[in-house]
Amino acid sequence: MEAGLKNKYGPWVSGEDFFNRDTEVLRLTELIDDGNNILVVAPRRVGKTSLIRETFRRMEERNRDYLLFVDVQHCCTPEDVIVATSLVACPYQALKDKIFDVFSSFWKQFRENVGSIGSGELLEIKFREGLAGDWQAKGQKILGNLAQADRPIVICFDELPVMLTRLLSGSNEKEYETKRNSADVFLTWLRHLMGEHQEKLRFIVCGSIGLEPIVKRHGLSHTITQLRAFPLEPWSRETAEACLNALALRYDLKWVNEAQRTLLDHLGSYIPHHVQMFFGHLYEDCRRRSSNLLSPEDVKRVYQTSMLSTRGHAELADYEERLLRVLERDSVTLALDLLTETAVAGVLEPQTARLLAQSLLLKNSDAVLREVLDILQHDGYLEWDEHKQAWVFVSSLVKDWWEKRFSQSYVPPQERR
Repeated sequence: MEAGLKNKYGPWVSGEDFFNRDTEVLRLTELIDDGNNILVVAPRRVGKTSLIRETFRRMEERNRDYLLFVDVQHCCTPEDVIVATSLVACPYQALKDKIFDVFSSFWKQFRENVGSIGSGELLEIKFREGLAGDWQAKGQKILGNLAQADRPIVICFDELPVMLTRLLSGSNEKEYETKRNSADVFLTWLRHLMGEHQEKLRFIVCGSIGLEPIVKRHGLSHTITQLRAFPLEPWSRETAEACLNALALRYDLKWVNEAQRTLLDHLGSYIPHHVQMFFGHLYEDCRRRSSNLLSPEDVKRVYQTSMLSTRGHAELADYEERLLRVLERDSVTLALDLLTETAVAGVLEPQTARLLAQSLLLKNSDAVLREVLDILQHDGYLEWDEHKQAWVFVSSLVKDWWEKRFSQSYVPPQERR
């Protein structure tokens, strides 16, 4: 087996395993250097985290910035985000001193005793204690201190949209209003910091679900207007072909006749994760057959038996599950109906979409329909086809998986009562 591109899909990649995207890395670096605060906008599985990690890795080699990648998907409150940021900054001694300077004003002898704190878990507990009662002022002091560091700082909040969905989840109207106010305060606070510390602190926001639909749904769009959108698209067909050729070379496989074209036609959209997942299933199939040849028939068979089977379910099921994180329950039902109609019929015409919304007897069904279609397009499920004057699936793979998953319960809109 020759050295070269490894077929790693699922976790983020960098270095030799980071394929293509050099243009995007250079552009993202340029935007950061120009002092922009950035919102990475992309469908899921196109490699947002890998792009940022690789950009940070290359920027680290310049030794000009502090680069903090803060995963906030497990955070539920603003305090959680501030603690997570503090913990990520601590490995840099210069930043650690600035954070401890803040907490030493709340705990006498904190700096002297910090050596006895020991594990990161205990340090996290101490940070939480220090933020108790006034996270805004103390968090502002922490980030203000960081802004005085000897180098500019880039802070990436990965999965901030997931954190916000947790913060905004309320079991009743009163609880929801309280949590919405908390989200408004947090995002407004963050917006203020971005303006106050321009050039010294630069922020990147990204996530597996879109930030824009979430803030729009809760009436908070005004809190993110300072973020500059950075669109990240799936690979071009040519890039996907180059990746498949590089993988075949490393794993000593040979494409026979139209096998590679057949694979790409089945995918329809060249999301890096899907390209590599398909190759991974084909490689396992070759090993079982003790063969290194990939024919169009092999591609078609593996597509049906692996890509669309329960073995592909874990990777694709999140297309269904993530709707629960961004939509109300009634809206989720409509989204599932719209996607199933599109998968079974091949297209979703505007009149059919309205019939589906009306059949659910939703309050303000037209407004709910607009919101759901906006999210399905923003997050890469559907796109508008000008020629067909209808919505269609962006990914042929997701369409086929969705049809196989939901077609048995499909009822045409005209037959619903």
